[in-house]
Amino acid sequence: MLRHILLLSLTLFFVLSVSAQDHSNSAYLDAVVMDFDGASEKINSLSDAIPDDHFDWSPAEGVRSVVEVLNHVSDANFGIAAMLGHESDYEAMATDTKEGAMARLMASQDHVRELIGSMTDADLSSNAEVFGMTMNHYGALGILTGHTHEHLGQLIAYARSNGIAPPWSGG
Repeated sequence: MLRHILLLSLTLFFVLSVSAQDHSNSAYLDAVVMDFDGASEKINSLSDAIPDDHFDWSPAEGVRSVVEVLNHVSDANFGIAAMLGHESDYEAMATDTKEGAMARLMASQDHVRELIGSMTDADLSSNAEVFGMTMNHYGALGILTGHTHEHLGQLIAYARSNGIAPPWSGG
């Protein structure tokens, strides 16, 4: 519960501070893409390193499994993009296999990159309804990248709990 309160507080701080600043479209969007790509590449490489027979692993009853985490990240990527006006037919295709979940995840990441690539200065300052809150696109992109990092951390903990080192960590 405390983690959720902290995440919401940090998200709101980010949204409010970003809303008050004047950003250059290309500089801000370049930073968002770099951040999103870095976390996404790590999720992808870590997911690839997790054996197929561990994809249904969960740390406890009622907690998302590895494959459910990947589907959740995909849902958020497609969902937040849709809230910002960038719809996709791919989002309805959740899966319970490693191959399917990874393909869906990468498709959702490409969809987010398409969204960001299509955005203009006017889009960034326009408002959207995101999870019941009205915010500008700066804030929504902050939620999207923060969410990606959150679940990267979750997958690192899952992997380490199963004796799997993240590929970029050197062990």
